[in-house]
Amino acid sequence: MGNKFVMVGGGSTQSPGILEVLRQRATELNLTELVLYDIDEHRVSLLGQYTKMYYAETGSKVNVSFTTNIDEAFTGADFLFMQIRPGLNAQRAIDEKICLSHGVVGQETCGLGGFSFALRVIPAVRQIIQKVKEHCPDAWILNYTNPEAILSEAIFTEFPEAKCLCICDMPISIEGAIAKYLNKDLRDLTFKYFGLNHFGWWTAIIDKNGADLLPQLREDVLSGKIDTLLMSNDETVGDQYWIETYKQMIKIFKRFPKYFPNCYLQYYLTPDEMVEKDNPTFTRGDFVTNGREKRIYSECERVIANGSAKDSHLHAGVHGNYIVDIAHAIIHDTRERFTVNIMNNGSISNFDPKAVVELPAYVGAAGAEPIVVGEIPTFEKGLMESQKAYEKLTVEAALTGSYQTALEAVVLNKTIPNLTVGKAVLDELYAANKEWWPELT
Repeated sequence: MGNKFVMVGGGSTQSPGILEVLRQRATELNLTELVLYDIDEHRVSLLGQYTKMYYAETGSKVNVSFTTNIDEAFTGADFLFMQIRPGLNAQRAIDEKICLSHGVVGQETCGLGGFSFALRVIPAVRQIIQKVKEHCPDAWILNYTNPEAILSEAIFTEFPEAKCLCICDMPISIEGAIAKYLNKDLRDLTFKYFGLNHFGWWTAIIDKNGADLLPQLREDVLSGKIDTLLMSNDETVGDQYWIETYKQMIKIFKRFPKYFPNCYLQYYLTPDEMVEKDNPTFTRGDFVTNGREKRIYSECERVIANGSAKDSHLHAGVHGNYIVDIAHAIIHDTRERFTVNIMNNGSISNFDPKAVVELPAYVGAAGAEPIVVGEIPTFEKGLMESQKAYEKLTVEAALTGSYQTALEAVVLNKTIPNLTVGKAVLDELYAANKEWWPELT
């Protein structure tokens, strides 16, 4: 029997890269059936028709289909790749602008942009996992949906029995950039890391001889030899947003040189600098809507109109390879090392054992077994505890509909300077998201 893969949010503009990797690696995955599922009939039809043509004309034997029927999509599934976006990038841009109008970070996973996205996405994911329990309880869910930190906390809280790995390609993208700078093959380096999603640190970079290369990287940064890293991810090369992000990451490392930071820490440690760089009238959500979305859907429309995808191609980058690598590790029980979001369970000995944390783990047929980190220092622990409290309260607000809990979460977020600003942003976001958020009382 072959494996049935379902793209949940198959109409997403993030799907093409994954679809290309699945096509290339179908044999090793024993992939025989691929379903693109989405609630947006127009988008899933565009990408579904394109994928059917593309697979067929490249000689793929995989049976490709697309649907808006969740029962049909999930029945008999072995793997579900989940990347959904209730409200689409249009709602993301609205959230960003509301936050920026109050002088606070609007980014879609950090600050109150992330809070708003979480309240839109948690109800949708609850429904999806209920359908998984009903139609394919043994299927593996590999989740790429943001905000990963809060969503993973919600999933582990409400569905502790779910076979779900919440993953993010940001750590491996940064590791690829570091490897590139050190002139090393990424596979020859072992990265030691701990934290929460979009909120972590690398503590060592070990080469094949057992030497730690982090001191060399630190010295090169502190001496001014480098002020940025070159991105290893072809999907982001040339994107000014990511160029600036990687520069700011190095600035953060220079100011806090003990460990190398995940780039998203810039939103928490230097929120004022991030807001200064943002355009409050044309945000990242607008950029994606007018860039990647138009490009991908226009190409789908062109191919469908021509009746052939022979003069088209899809790009297989880090985003696609990472999630497929993890599926491959599960299928073949390879026990390879990946960074995943997982219950702490004592891996970080002086941190809440019931909290979801982001750690390297060995992944095989039984899931992920995290690496033991031991004790972490006071500064990083303090930042993580405050952030985790915010995440837990956000989940509680989404599940209970408590306005007071939502307000408590908002006030705890490090990007919010005070109660007055926090409450004003919360109330505006609530008014703008009535269609998706649970009712808050």
